[in-house]
Amino acid sequence: MKTAAKTLDLLRVIGRGGPALCNVAVTNACNAACDFCGFARGKVGARNLRWIDADRFDEALDILHKRDIRYISFFGGETLMHPRLTDMISLAVGRGMGCAAITNGWFLPAKLDALAASGLKNVYVSIDAATIAEHENNRGLKGLGKRILSATERMPGLGITPIAQVTMNKMISDYRALTKLLGELGFQAVAFSYPQKARLGSTTLAWSSQSLLVDFSDDELVEAFDAVDDAPKVFQVNNPRASVADMKRHLLGQKERFVCYAGYKSFYMDWNYDIWRCDAWDKRMCSVWDFADTPLIRDGCTACIADCYRDSSVMLHFAISLGDAARQLAQGHLLAAARVLFDSRNAASPRAVAENAQILSRLGKLG
Repeated sequence: MKTAAKTLDLLRVIGRGGPALCNVAVTNACNAACDFCGFARGKVGARNLRWIDADRFDEALDILHKRDIRYISFFGGETLMHPRLTDMISLAVGRGMGCAAITNGWFLPAKLDALAASGLKNVYVSIDAATIAEHENNRGLKGLGKRILSATERMPGLGITPIAQVTMNKMISDYRALTKLLGELGFQAVAFSYPQKARLGSTTLAWSSQSLLVDFSDDELVEAFDAVDDAPKVFQVNNPRASVADMKRHLLGQKERFVCYAGYKSFYMDWNYDIWRCDAWDKRMCSVWDFADTPLIRDGCTACIADCYRDSSVMLHFAISLGDAARQLAQGHLLAAARVLFDSRNAASPRAVAENAQILSRLGKLG
């Protein structure tokens, strides 16, 4: 019955353009001192520290689920510092949502069993450099590498996939050396974060405008993307090649193939329960308590290179096209439906999903 219910649910959301995802920031507190992050310890004053109210999370999930959100990514600050993170993960998993958590790894050894018991299937651990010494120095956490390895060694036995989350920055000059380190640390794949030069518009503090480590010229960043494009030859990379190609087009001032669906199929919810179309946008959409009746946004935006929204938009494009075609057919517009379906991007989008099939097959209860 559960399988049948999930299949029916999938068919319903495909008719509405496919499943949506939401990045949920559970806190702005962090124990690390990363140079390129505004969440770094000491940068957010004690009076300004925030924690999402876990008592209201089930109510919020009900609203998110009704808006077709089927995947939740928990992040921070340092995600594992929230004392009731596992309670929130359990609630999301219980609703059939796939969940991931992003962490610096410091608390993983102590909390791994509880995370597994909550139903979490994917853990992203931030890595900043091709050597542990440089990584620990940037994080200000001596001994972090040993903690990460002690956790990743246990994850497969607990049904959890360990994935490295790597911000493209100037500490990384040799991406082959980086992937070698990732293999030694027990990661099964890597997802690259595309660096932003300025503070983002929303409540997130994920980027520091003062950091020289992410101060790339456009030409330098194109070269870094070339290295990312080469990395799949030696290691599993989750970023779709079609998305990387579009990011290079963005930097070169060329027309991009894929638009961003943030505000339509991907969202950011902060610790205040405010919904934003994405981290970068400077105006919130609404409170989650008003989200059920708030119009979605689909305006063809290509304003930035925020990876978690641009990459997912490439992979979601085909499902969105199916929903568009279904609506055209329901209105009797056969030619319009055919134009949507025979768009060349509808071939690239499933390829992007196929590139990540090994990891996507492990996403818990995603449907």
